[in-house]
Amino acid sequence: MQIAFYTQNDHLFREIDKAFEEDGNYRCIRFTSELPLIRFLERHDAALVLFDAGRSCAAGRGVLSWRACHFRRDLPVMMIGQSWDTDSIIEALDAGVDEIAVGTPCAKEVLARARRTITKSGGGTNTDSRITLGEYTIDRSTSAISINGQHIKLTARELTLAWLLFANAGALLTREQIARAVWGKEAVIASRSIEQHIYKLRSKLSLDEHSNLQLKTVYSIGYVFDLVRTRPATTATTVRLNEPVAAHSF
Repeated sequence: MQIAFYTQNDHLFREIDKAFEEDGNYRCIRFTSELPLIRFLERHDAALVLFDAGRSCAAGRGVLSWRACHFRRDLPVMMIGQSWDTDSIIEALDAGVDEIAVGTPCAKEVLARARRTITKSGGGTNTDSRITLGEYTIDRSTSAISINGQHIKLTARELTLAWLLFANAGALLTREQIARAVWGKEAVIASRSIEQHIYKLRSKLSLDEHSNLQLKTVYSIGYVFDLVRTRPATTATTVRLNEPVAAHSF
Protein backbone atom coordinates (compact mmCIF):
# COMPACT_ATOMS: atom_id res chain seq x y z
CA MET A 1 0.00 0.00 0.00
CA GLN A 2 1.12 3.54 -0.74
CA ILE A 3 1.55 6.42 1.71
CA ALA A 4 1.51 9.88 0.12
CA PHE A 5 4.02 11.80 2.26
CA TYR A 6 4.33 15.60 1.99
CA THR A 7 7.58 16.91 3.48
CA GLN A 8 10.41 19.32 2.71
CA ASN A 9 12.70 17.48 5.15
CA ASP A 10 15.01 14.94 3.49
CA HIS A 11 16.13 13.36 6.76
CA LEU A 12 12.58 12.98 8.06
CA PHE A 13 11.44 11.37 4.81
CA ARG A 14 14.26 8.82 4.93
CA GLU A 15 13.48 7.92 8.55
CA ILE A 16 9.72 7.55 8.05
CA ASP A 17 10.11 5.78 4.70
CA LYS A 18 12.52 3.28 6.28
CA ALA A 19 10.09 2.58 9.15
CA PHE A 20 7.22 1.92 6.73
CA GLU A 21 9.45 -0.22 4.50
CA GLU A 22 10.63 -2.35 7.43
CA ASP A 23 7.01 -2.78 8.50
CA GLY A 24 6.56 -4.57 5.19
CA ASN A 25 3.12 -3.30 4.21
CA TYR A 26 3.67 0.22 2.95
CA ARG A 27 5.90 2.36 0.76
CA CYS A 28 6.13 6.15 0.87
CA ILE A 29 5.74 8.38 -2.17
CA ARG A 30 7.27 11.80 -1.48
CA PHE A 31 5.76 15.16 -2.43
CA THR A 32 7.14 18.63 -1.81
CA SER A 33 4.21 20.66 -3.15
CA GLU A 34 0.48 20.24 -2.83
CA LEU A 35 -0.75 20.29 -6.43
CA PRO A 36 1.26 17.23 -7.60
CA LEU A 37 -0.02 15.47 -4.47
CA ILE A 38 -3.64 16.21 -5.40
CA ARG A 39 -3.01 14.98 -8.97
CA PHE A 40 -1.51 11.77 -7.60
CA LEU A 41 -4.55 11.18 -5.36
CA GLU A 42 -6.87 11.66 -8.34
CA ARG A 43 -5.14 8.87 -10.27
CA HIS A 44 -3.82 6.43 -7.66
CA ASP A 45 -4.93 4.66 -4.51
CA ALA A 46 -3.32 5.75 -1.26
CA ALA A 47 -3.84 4.24 2.17
CA LEU A 48 -2.94 7.51 3.92
CA VAL A 49 -1.86 11.09 3.27
CA LEU A 50 0.86 12.11 5.72
CA PHE A 51 1.86 15.78 6.14
CA ASP A 52 4.98 17.15 7.77
CA ALA A 53 3.01 20.25 8.71
CA GLY A 54 5.52 22.41 10.56
CA ARG A 55 3.79 25.02 12.72
CA SER A 56 0.20 24.74 11.42
CA CYS A 57 -2.10 22.70 9.20
CA ALA A 58 -1.95 25.34 6.44
CA ALA A 59 0.24 23.11 4.26
CA GLY A 60 -2.55 20.56 3.95
CA ARG A 61 -5.59 22.78 3.50
CA GLY A 62 -5.74 22.25 -0.26
CA VAL A 63 -5.80 18.47 0.10
CA LEU A 64 -8.35 18.64 2.92
CA SER A 65 -10.59 20.84 0.78
CA TRP A 66 -10.15 18.54 -2.24
CA ARG A 67 -11.00 15.50 -0.10
CA ALA A 68 -14.11 17.18 1.28
CA CYS A 69 -15.68 18.31 -1.98
CA HIS A 70 -14.84 15.03 -3.74
CA PHE A 71 -16.38 13.07 -0.84
CA ARG A 72 -13.18 11.08 -0.19
CA ARG A 73 -13.68 10.43 3.50
CA ASP A 74 -12.23 6.96 2.86
CA LEU A 75 -8.83 8.67 2.51
CA PRO A 76 -7.38 9.46 5.98
CA VAL A 77 -5.09 12.44 6.55
CA MET A 78 -2.46 12.50 9.29
CA MET A 79 -0.20 15.40 10.25
CA ILE A 80 3.09 15.72 12.09
CA GLY A 81 3.11 19.01 14.01
CA GLN A 82 6.54 19.58 15.52
CA SER A 83 5.82 22.98 17.09
CA TRP A 84 2.06 22.87 17.55
CA ASP A 85 0.22 24.39 20.48
CA THR A 86 -3.34 23.62 21.59
CA ASP A 87 -4.84 26.13 19.13
CA SER A 88 -2.98 24.51 16.22
CA ILE A 89 -4.27 21.07 17.20
CA ILE A 90 -7.86 22.32 17.46
CA GLU A 91 -7.55 24.08 14.11
CA ALA A 92 -6.32 20.88 12.44
CA LEU A 93 -9.04 18.70 13.96
CA ASP A 94 -11.71 21.21 12.95
CA ALA A 95 -10.30 21.19 9.41
CA GLY A 96 -10.80 17.42 9.21
CA VAL A 97 -7.39 15.96 10.06
CA ASP A 98 -7.81 12.38 11.30
CA GLU A 99 -4.64 11.96 13.37
CA ILE A 100 -1.85 14.17 14.70
CA ALA A 101 1.62 13.38 16.03
CA VAL A 102 2.86 16.38 18.04
CA GLY A 103 6.48 17.16 18.86
CA THR A 104 9.75 15.85 17.44
CA PRO A 105 8.66 12.99 15.19
CA CYS A 106 9.62 9.47 16.21
CA ALA A 107 9.41 7.06 13.29
CA LYS A 108 7.97 4.24 15.42
CA GLU A 109 5.24 6.50 16.84
CA VAL A 110 4.36 7.86 13.39
CA LEU A 111 4.15 4.30 12.05
CA ALA A 112 1.93 3.15 14.93
CA ARG A 113 -0.40 6.13 14.58
CA ALA A 114 -0.52 5.70 10.81
CA ARG A 115 -1.46 2.02 11.08
CA ARG A 116 -4.18 2.88 13.59
CA THR A 117 -5.54 5.66 11.38
CA ILE A 118 -5.64 3.43 8.29
CA THR A 119 -7.39 0.67 10.24
CA LYS A 120 -9.96 3.10 11.66
CA SER A 121 -10.67 4.51 8.21
CA GLY A 122 -11.14 1.12 6.59
CA GLY A 123 -13.02 2.57 3.64
CA GLY A 124 -15.41 4.26 6.02
CA THR A 125 -18.51 5.96 4.68
CA ASN A 126 -19.45 9.60 4.81
CA THR A 127 -22.15 10.39 7.33
CA ASP A 128 -23.00 14.03 6.57
CA SER A 129 -24.55 13.88 3.12
CA ARG A 130 -26.59 17.08 3.19
CA ILE A 131 -26.10 20.79 3.74
CA THR A 132 -29.06 23.17 3.96
CA LEU A 133 -28.86 26.93 3.43
CA GLY A 134 -32.16 28.77 3.42
CA GLU A 135 -34.52 27.06 0.98
CA TYR A 136 -31.65 25.16 -0.69
CA THR A 137 -30.48 21.66 0.29
CA ILE A 138 -27.57 19.92 -1.42
CA ASP A 139 -27.62 16.12 -1.18
CA ARG A 140 -24.61 14.24 -2.47
CA SER A 141 -26.39 10.84 -2.27
CA THR A 142 -28.79 11.96 -5.03
CA SER A 143 -26.35 14.31 -6.83
CA ALA A 144 -29.02 16.99 -6.60
CA ILE A 145 -30.00 20.24 -4.98
CA SER A 146 -33.57 20.77 -3.86
CA ILE A 147 -35.18 24.20 -3.80
CA ASN A 148 -38.36 24.17 -1.73
CA GLY A 149 -38.73 20.48 -2.55
CA GLN A 150 -37.99 20.80 -6.28
CA HIS A 151 -34.98 18.66 -7.26
CA ILE A 152 -32.30 20.00 -9.61
CA LYS A 153 -29.93 17.34 -10.97
CA LEU A 154 -26.26 18.23 -11.20
CA THR A 155 -23.35 16.74 -13.10
CA ALA A 156 -20.49 15.27 -11.07
CA ARG A 157 -18.35 18.40 -11.52
CA GLU A 158 -21.25 20.73 -10.74
CA LEU A 159 -21.97 18.76 -7.57
CA THR A 160 -18.32 18.96 -6.50
CA LEU A 161 -18.21 22.73 -7.02
CA ALA A 162 -21.60 23.25 -5.36
CA TRP A 163 -20.57 21.23 -2.31
CA LEU A 164 -17.40 23.32 -1.95
CA LEU A 165 -19.49 26.51 -2.09
CA PHE A 166 -22.11 25.27 0.38
CA ALA A 167 -19.47 23.98 2.80
CA ASN A 168 -17.73 27.38 2.78
CA ALA A 169 -20.78 29.65 2.74
CA GLY A 170 -19.91 33.20 3.74
CA ALA A 171 -16.17 32.83 3.11
CA LEU A 172 -14.20 34.05 0.13
CA LEU A 173 -13.10 31.17 -2.09
CA THR A 174 -10.25 32.24 -4.34
CA ARG A 175 -10.04 30.98 -7.90
CA GLU A 176 -6.85 29.15 -6.92
CA GLN A 177 -8.62 27.32 -4.08
CA ILE A 178 -11.50 26.34 -6.37
CA ALA A 179 -9.18 25.21 -9.16
CA ARG A 180 -7.15 22.98 -6.86
CA ALA A 181 -10.07 21.54 -4.90
CA VAL A 182 -12.39 20.84 -7.84
CA TRP A 183 -10.11 20.37 -10.85
CA GLY A 184 -6.73 19.59 -9.28
CA LYS A 185 -5.15 22.28 -11.48
CA GLU A 186 -3.69 25.76 -11.28
CA ALA A 187 -6.24 28.57 -11.60
CA VAL A 188 -4.69 29.85 -14.82
CA ILE A 189 -5.38 26.47 -16.45
CA ALA A 190 -8.86 25.91 -15.00
CA SER A 191 -10.03 29.53 -15.36
CA ARG A 192 -12.42 28.95 -18.26
CA SER A 193 -13.90 25.83 -16.66
CA ILE A 194 -14.49 27.70 -13.39
CA GLU A 195 -16.36 30.49 -15.19
CA GLN A 196 -18.49 28.02 -17.15
CA HIS A 197 -19.48 26.01 -14.08
CA ILE A 198 -20.20 29.11 -12.01
CA TYR A 199 -22.49 30.29 -14.82
CA LYS A 200 -24.24 26.89 -14.96
CA LEU A 201 -24.82 26.83 -11.20
CA ARG A 202 -26.22 30.35 -11.21
CA SER A 203 -28.59 29.37 -14.00
CA LYS A 204 -29.66 25.97 -12.66
CA LEU A 205 -30.18 27.22 -9.11
CA SER A 206 -31.79 30.54 -10.11
CA LEU A 207 -29.24 32.50 -8.10
CA ASP A 208 -30.61 35.91 -9.05
CA GLU A 209 -31.78 38.96 -7.14
CA HIS A 210 -34.90 37.09 -6.01
CA SER A 211 -32.98 34.20 -4.41
CA ASN A 212 -32.06 34.09 -0.72
CA LEU A 213 -28.64 32.74 -1.76
CA GLN A 214 -26.18 34.87 -3.67
CA LEU A 215 -23.06 33.77 -5.54
CA LYS A 216 -21.03 36.98 -5.76
CA THR A 217 -17.96 37.54 -7.88
CA VAL A 218 -15.03 39.26 -6.18
CA TYR A 219 -13.25 40.75 -9.17
CA SER A 220 -9.95 39.03 -10.07
CA ILE A 221 -9.97 37.10 -6.76
CA GLY A 222 -12.81 34.58 -6.50
CA TYR A 223 -16.36 34.11 -5.25
CA VAL A 224 -18.49 34.43 -2.13
CA PHE A 225 -21.55 32.19 -1.72
CA ASP A 226 -23.77 33.40 1.08
CA LEU A 227 -27.25 33.47 2.54
CA VAL A 228 -29.02 36.82 2.24
CA ARG A 229 -31.11 37.18 5.38
CA THR A 230 -32.55 40.64 4.71
CA ARG A 231 -33.01 42.72 1.62
CA PRO A 232 -32.62 46.41 2.33
CA ALA A 233 -32.77 48.85 -0.57
CA THR A 234 -28.98 48.98 -0.72
CA THR A 235 -26.97 45.96 0.31
CA ALA A 236 -23.31 46.17 1.15
CA THR A 237 -21.22 43.12 0.39
CA THR A 238 -18.86 42.05 3.16
CA VAL A 239 -16.07 39.71 2.13
CA ARG A 240 -14.10 37.89 4.80
CA LEU A 241 -10.72 37.79 3.11
CA ASN A 242 -8.83 35.94 5.82
CA GLU A 243 -11.29 33.19 6.69
CA PRO A 244 -9.77 29.75 5.90
CA VAL A 245 -11.41 27.22 3.63
CA ALA A 246 -13.32 24.62 5.63
CA ALA A 247 -12.71 20.91 5.13
CA HIS A 248 -15.56 19.25 6.82
CA SER A 249 -15.41 15.74 8.13
CA PHE A 250 -18.04 13.61 6.52
